[in-house]
Amino acid sequence: MEKIDIVSPATGAVIGEADRSAVHAQGSWHQVFHCLVLRPSNRSIVLQRRAATKAAFPNQLDLSVTGHLAAGETPLDGLREFEEELGVPLDPDRLISLGTRLLADDNGEGQNRERVNVFFVLDDRPIQDYRPPLDEVAGLVDISAADLLQILQDPAYEVSVPSTATDSGAESIRQSDLVEGTDGYWVVLAVMAQRALDGHTLLSV
Repeated sequence: MEKIDIVSPATGAVIGEADRSAVHAQGSWHQVFHCLVLRPSNRSIVLQRRAATKAAFPNQLDLSVTGHLAAGETPLDGLREFEEELGVPLDPDRLISLGTRLLADDNGEGQNRERVNVFFVLDDRPIQDYRPPLDEVAGLVDISAADLLQILQDPAYEVSVPSTATDSGAESIRQSDLVEGTDGYWVVLAVMAQRALDGHTLLSV
């Protein structure tokens, strides 16, 4: 069974340890790693489509990389998730920290109470150069920061984007394709991504 740390939401200090299933059943706070890949040359953002077999949000579009930190891991150990989900290694010096954010929802795994460690990575490689395992990630899409913001503002807005999940190499997406967000998290990340692509100073999430 996968063991993860139970932490203080305020400080991240470890106060216990439990199986992942128990943590979600009890609604215990735990640490996760979120990373958004930005492509400066395209002014775009790489999103992953979660595999159909995932317990939480199957087939939905999510951030480039998301994952739980195992017991004893630090936020930078989340780079393990980057390689596991995108199929390529990443130097830790390339991570741009946006701080931490508390998220709470009730997803497919139960009561989800997360202390989220948020990072950006600037990487211009084409989405076809990643090698995500199909049991984790059904495919990747490349969406402009402007289009992502438009989708978040208008549920009816639909845009065709490059995709590795279809034979045609493209798919149409809209707000309903995104993993359900809480507390404006998607909007905050999209605005911060646009700031990063514009070369502006980043703020904490």
